[in-house]
Amino acid sequence: MRLIGLAAAMMAWVAMAQAAPEREVTEDGLVRVPSSRKVGVYRAPDVSFTHYRRIVIEPIPVAFKRNWERRNPDVPKTAVERMRTDFAKSFRTELIEELVDRGGYTLAESPGPDVLRIDASIVDLDYVAPDAGSMPGMKTYVRSAGSMKLVVELRDAASGVLIGRIIDYEKAREYEHTRQLQPANQVTIAHEAAFAFGNAARYTREALNVAKTERE
Repeated sequence: MRLIGLAAAMMAWVAMAQAAPEREVTEDGLVRVPSSRKVGVYRAPDVSFTHYRRIVIEPIPVAFKRNWERRNPDVPKTAVERMRTDFAKSFRTELIEELVDRGGYTLAESPGPDVLRIDASIVDLDYVAPDAGSMPGMKTYVRSAGSMKLVVELRDAASGVLIGRIIDYEKAREYEHTRQLQPANQVTIAHEAAFAFGNAARYTREALNVAKTERE
């Protein structure tokens, strides 16, 4: 009977171990938490987010996908730099709208114990340059504006310690039929990019709301 009881206990322990999924942990110690399948949300374990009331948004770097410039030789350097500037500005605008206007945070000018630092970045940018390679009077039409990866790292502003990360892969709408092709101009490209930045900013606000609720 004692052997039977021991065997049953071992079987129960094995079943529990198999039922409990292993947590995904990054190299820098962040643990993945439940979120939409489209976005990855990671947090430092045992860290409270409830005391953060202000945010500071660092300058947003923009990195094009490997060989993008080689694949777009007709795009002048000035246009490439304009894309970097415009995309970074648009992403910052969306973060402020979500975290300040909708999220209730206020912007801080310097680090403090209640300040959360937002380190956002645009990675693997593979968007079409507005009117790339077009002759005067001609228009460029595309099936999709492109894709990019958006990363938002959350750090304690006072210490610089990383406490969260949101990774969002964004792909612009894709049109299947020739009649639906969209012109690749500054207005359409900016609109598609702003929509993607808005998604990443919203995911960030939602992740912060969940983190604050779980630690209250």
